[in-house]
Amino acid sequence: MNIQSLRWRHCPSVGVVLAVALFPGALFGQSANPYPRRDFQTWSSFKAAHPLGKMTDYFFGAGLRYGHDQGHLIYRRITTGFAFRWHSFLTLQPYYQYSVSDSFSGALTPENRLALAATVGVPWERWQLSDRNLGERRFRANGRAWRYRNRVEFRRPVTILRKHLSVFAWDEVYYSSKVRRWYRNRLALGAGRRLSEKISVDVFYVHQNDGYSLPGDLNGVGMTLKTRF
Repeated sequence: MNIQSLRWRHCPSVGVVLAVALFPGALFGQSANPYPRRDFQTWSSFKAAHPLGKMTDYFFGAGLRYGHDQGHLIYRRITTGFAFRWHSFLTLQPYYQYSVSDSFSGALTPENRLALAATVGVPWERWQLSDRNLGERRFRANGRAWRYRNRVEFRRPVTILRKHLSVFAWDEVYYSSKVRRWYRNRLALGAGRRLSEKISVDVFYVHQNDGYSLPGDLNGVGMTLKTRF
């Protein structure tokens, strides 16, 4: 066997190795997904409430989210509604929300949402415990759906360096009629402080696992400013 025949015999093998190394997606049908699973985000929101009576408030709010891995503003929303309190432990909040989401592709997705939240809050020693049950009817260009969300929150006052603060943690799970399963879990840890008699602020870290949305697995930091007027 001569050297020339050995060269030609091994050329196909060398070609296959190079093709696998340089173009694995083309050979095995795997293309790079333009929508990654993970993102780091910054959330900011504002909520203002005005008493209409002893047990009734009108409220409105707004929120923005910035995707650092995406490099642009990805979510905007405005909300308006009412809060009706029964005794000291039950609050009902019917509200309307309009939002616009911005995906990696640059497509804008507007959404109109009608929602009703029922929150039960009870004190336990120095803790304030609350359980919010939220039903949403979502109207989007790709169809209508309803969604159920349940959030359990623990909050308690603390004093750090002579500053009166509160620390809190909450966990929220999501069920959607579109995917017909529980598909998202969102957890937050943070602290709040009252800046004046009518203004308070919360800052928090948030983590999300989502097996349906893209990106769905999130880490982020956020701030919520609340006021009464």
